[in-house]
Amino acid sequence: MDPFLHELAQARPNPGGGAAAAYGARVALALLEKVVQLEGKRRRPAKTASTLSWEEALARLRRLAEDLTQLQDDDVGAYAQLAAARASGSGVEAAVRRAVEPPRQMVLRVAAALELLAWAGGHCRPHLVSDLLVAVEFLGGALSGAYHIACANLRLLQTGETAAALRREFCQGFRRGEDLYQMVKAALVAREDGFDHCR
Repeated sequence: MDPFLHELAQARPNPGGGAAAAYGARVALALLEKVVQLEGKRRRPAKTASTLSWEEALARLRRLAEDLTQLQDDDVGAYAQLAAARASGSGVEAAVRRAVEPPRQMVLRVAAALELLAWAGGHCRPHLVSDLLVAVEFLGGALSGAYHIACANLRLLQTGETAAALRREFCQGFRRGEDLYQMVKAALVAREDGFDHCR
């Protein structure tokens, strides 16, 4: 079994949903990397000034994958600090802020990944679109997962302007990611001529 999945399955709080969301986004990026590498090997006309190259896309998504790997670890550490703060009754607000940061950063990275995926989906061969549709679903799941974890942590904050500002900031990023997810998914489905057996 994959070491992370083994750890995730253990009867203890950590790693939990936040780390799992980051892992799901990493699965999406692995699928996207497959498509980008396959397309990068094809001969094509030279790119125009406004067009991303497959090599540039590959470099960007690998950086995103590294970021998400770090965020997966950061989420585990932040949750451990939050649990300790709650047990001691001291420093809870600061610990909540630290715990919200990994899912907040995940939302930003998922949005960046969706932008790359949209570009790849508009330029790849049609038979690769189905792989990108699987990737977009993993990214959508990671986005929703990060949202649920952040909300669970934000509920621990006392009401007040600081808590409200933190909630607003997180929700703005999430809504942008959610809109992007819906748009990219619709564009990919359209490339498949809207074909869907069951819907």
